[in-house]
Amino acid sequence: MKGKYIQNPAVNLREEDEDGALLFNPDSNRIQLLNNTGFFIWQLCSEGKTSLEISEAVKREFSDVPEEQVNEDIKQFLDEMTEIGFIEIIRTKKSKGV
Repeated sequence: MKGKYIQNPAVNLREEDEDGALLFNPDSNRIQLLNNTGFFIWQLCSEGKTSLEISEAVKREFSDVPEEQVNEDIKQFLDEMTEIGFIEIIRTKKSKGV
Protein backbone atom coordinates (compact mmCIF):
# COMPACT_ATOMS: atom_id res chain seq x y z
CA MET A 1 0.00 0.00 0.00
CA LYS A 2 1.09 3.52 -0.72
CA GLY A 3 -0.14 6.74 0.71
CA LYS A 4 -0.62 10.25 -0.56
CA TYR A 5 -0.22 13.12 1.83
CA ILE A 6 -2.91 15.77 1.81
CA GLN A 7 -3.58 18.88 3.84
CA ASN A 8 -6.20 18.57 6.56
CA PRO A 9 -9.01 20.69 5.02
CA ALA A 10 -9.90 22.15 8.44
CA VAL A 11 -6.47 23.77 8.80
CA ASN A 12 -6.19 27.50 8.14
CA LEU A 13 -3.10 28.99 6.52
CA ARG A 14 -1.61 32.42 7.01
CA GLU A 15 1.46 33.19 4.93
CA GLU A 16 3.86 35.22 7.04
CA ASP A 17 6.43 36.19 4.41
CA GLU A 18 8.74 34.48 1.94
CA ASP A 19 10.33 32.62 4.86
CA GLY A 20 7.31 30.66 6.02
CA ALA A 21 3.73 30.40 7.17
CA LEU A 22 1.51 29.85 10.17
CA LEU A 23 -1.03 27.01 10.32
CA PHE A 24 -3.98 26.78 12.71
CA ASN A 25 -5.91 23.56 13.28
CA PRO A 26 -9.30 24.42 14.85
CA ASP A 27 -9.97 20.74 15.58
CA SER A 28 -7.06 20.55 18.02
CA ASN A 29 -6.63 24.29 18.66
CA ARG A 30 -2.96 23.92 17.66
CA ILE A 31 -0.72 26.34 15.83
CA GLN A 32 2.23 25.25 13.72
CA LEU A 33 4.90 27.59 12.37
CA LEU A 34 6.50 26.51 9.09
CA ASN A 35 9.81 27.64 7.65
CA ASN A 36 10.12 28.00 3.88
CA THR A 37 10.91 24.29 3.39
CA GLY A 38 7.97 23.20 5.54
CA PHE A 39 5.71 25.61 3.67
CA PHE A 40 6.94 24.20 0.36
CA ILE A 41 6.06 20.67 1.53
CA TRP A 42 2.68 21.90 2.83
CA GLN A 43 1.91 23.30 -0.62
CA LEU A 44 2.84 19.98 -2.25
CA CYS A 45 0.36 18.25 0.05
CA SER A 46 -2.42 20.31 -1.52
CA GLU A 47 -1.84 18.16 -4.60
CA GLY A 48 -1.92 14.77 -2.84
CA LYS A 49 1.70 13.73 -3.31
CA THR A 50 3.47 10.57 -2.13
CA SER A 51 6.54 10.88 0.10
CA LEU A 52 8.72 9.98 -2.90
CA GLU A 53 7.15 12.74 -5.03
CA ILE A 54 7.60 15.22 -2.18
CA SER A 55 11.20 14.17 -1.69
CA GLU A 56 12.01 14.58 -5.39
CA ALA A 57 10.39 18.03 -5.51
CA VAL A 58 12.27 19.20 -2.41
CA LYS A 59 15.58 17.94 -3.84
CA ARG A 60 14.94 19.94 -7.03
CA GLU A 61 13.91 23.08 -5.14
CA PHE A 62 16.63 22.95 -2.45
CA SER A 63 19.54 21.37 -4.32
CA ASP A 64 22.14 22.58 -1.82
CA VAL A 65 21.02 20.10 0.89
CA PRO A 66 22.55 16.59 0.99
CA GLU A 67 20.16 13.90 -0.33
CA GLU A 68 20.33 11.75 2.81
CA GLN A 69 19.40 14.73 4.97
CA VAL A 70 16.47 15.65 2.70
CA ASN A 71 14.99 12.15 2.93
CA GLU A 72 15.27 12.00 6.73
CA ASP A 73 13.99 15.55 7.26
CA ILE A 74 10.96 14.96 5.01
CA LYS A 75 10.09 11.70 6.75
CA GLN A 76 10.33 13.40 10.15
CA PHE A 77 8.26 16.40 8.99
CA LEU A 78 5.50 14.26 7.42
CA ASP A 79 5.36 11.93 10.43
CA GLU A 80 5.08 14.84 12.86
CA MET A 81 2.55 16.78 10.82
CA THR A 82 0.43 13.65 10.40
CA GLU A 83 0.64 12.81 14.11
CA ILE A 84 -0.56 16.27 15.15
CA GLY A 85 -3.34 16.35 12.54
CA PHE A 86 -2.19 18.98 10.06
CA ILE A 87 -1.60 16.48 7.26
CA GLU A 88 -3.58 13.34 6.47
CA ILE A 89 -2.66 10.20 4.53
CA ILE A 90 -4.90 8.73 1.87
CA ARG A 91 -4.02 5.07 1.50
CA THR A 92 -3.96 3.73 -2.02
CA LYS A 93 -3.46 0.20 -3.27
CA LYS A 94 -1.21 -0.61 -6.17
CA SER A 95 -3.27 -1.67 -9.13
CA LYS A 96 -2.49 -5.07 -10.65
CA GLY A 97 -2.36 -5.61 -14.36
CA VAL A 98 -5.42 -7.19 -15.91
